Amino acid sequence: MTSRLLAAAVLLASVLIAWLAISFTLAARILQGAIGVSMLYVGYLAWRGWRAMRDPLRAAASGAGVATGDASGLPRVTVVVPARNEASVIGGAVADLGRQAYADAAGPRFDVLVVDDGSTDGTGGQARAAAAPFGDRVRVVRREPGSGPPTKAAVLSFAQPYLSGEVLATVDADARLAPDFLERVMRAWQRDAGAAAIQAQRRVLNAASGWLAAAQDEELLMDMASQCGRWATDGTAELRGNGMFLRRSALEAVGGWDERAITEDLDISTRLAEAGERVTLAPEAEVREEAVEQLRPLWTQRLRWAEGSLRRLMERGPGLVVDSRLPLGRRVDFLVFVGEFVIPPLFATATAASLLTVALPQRADWSVPLALVVGYGLGTFLLGLAGIAAHGVRGLPLLGRALRGALFLSHWLVVVPAALLRICFGPRTVAFAQTPRVGRTVG
Repeated sequence: MTSRLLAAAVLLASVLIAWLAISFTLAARILQGAIGVSMLYVGYLAWRGWRAMRDPLRAAASGAGVATGDASGLPRVTVVVPARNEASVIGGAVADLGRQAYADAAGPRFDVLVVDDGSTDGTGGQARAAAAPFGDRVRVVRREPGSGPPTKAAVLSFAQPYLSGEVLATVDADARLAPDFLERVMRAWQRDAGAAAIQAQRRVLNAASGWLAAAQDEELLMDMASQCGRWATDGTAELRGNGMFLRRSALEAVGGWDERAITEDLDISTRLAEAGERVTLAPEAEVREEAVEQLRPLWTQRLRWAEGSLRRLMERGPGLVVDSRLPLGRRVDFLVFVGEFVIPPLFATATAASLLTVALPQRADWSVPLALVVGYGLGTFLLGLAGIAAHGVRGLPLLGRALRGALFLSHWLVVVPAALLRICFGPRTVAFAQTPRVGRTVG
């Protein structure tokens, strides 16, 4: 009920602000000034993020810190792979994980746990066949249907008793990994050894399949630039699900997974921030994943992400912002991040209100929705430049890819208002929505 009321309040506030802005010049200029200030901050964040990404990527490219396979002195890791009806892709993920070069003189310092989450397509059998060459290093367990909420968070909670590592890692069933992935992440963690968690760089496996998949790859680079910028400014950087690593002690200290959460990565990120912990990043350690190649499943995926993000902000955000025990910079960073979810409903309501006034004597100020869409696009474009340039791309290819990513991210201007309406009037999403898999091979 609280989320419904807050979502309704956000929509009503958006309507009021939009109406004032298109009707009164002073209100319009105040709103546009706020957009300008936010763009300056995003530009600064992009610059800091580019530097934080560039340096480890350069070091990796030059051969400095090349993974050796020697994990002496590094924490033991348990990798959990939640898998529900993933028969087309689970074999590749298990094989890549089983071949990880992460060991000391006593043997491997990692193990893998595949959780067959009530699959009906033979996922468990495929996982066991792929795991067979690796012996006890890779285990497959089954979570029966109806044994808990149908969420990824509930699967991770189910896996807790099976964990043996000091660090819990989570990768998706379609993940493809280089043999040095674990070591790269754990050595990157040493740059910020006090962090409670670390997020690897997600990249798209099937970027060559078309414009939509390639744009999702740019989106992932933008997001890493944003998160690196937030980390570099001592903000509240966040985990992103696939390729996330957490210290078990930190996870247990905040009460474990919230099985109701539909975006478990964002929920645990916020609870870690509330506890004064921070998340660091490993841009040089890549986990490849399949991008969605069709519009309908993409809409379903993004609507779920938006709903989970908004519910997390409404349920946990106020407590984080008012907690005086947290550094002011982190609370301000979180508030600025909330702006990402404020511009879309303002744009939607300002556009709708402007259209309604077409037949009225007093015309709307169309510079208001224009400023909102331009500001949003410029912010994503700057982050795109940062993330893509950090990988050494220059000139027209850099501009073209950043523009493609910015155009793609404009879909959030529609998705976020739709998610707010869904929270207001629809049933709460309680189940994980399966993303279609193509079963791409590594290119």
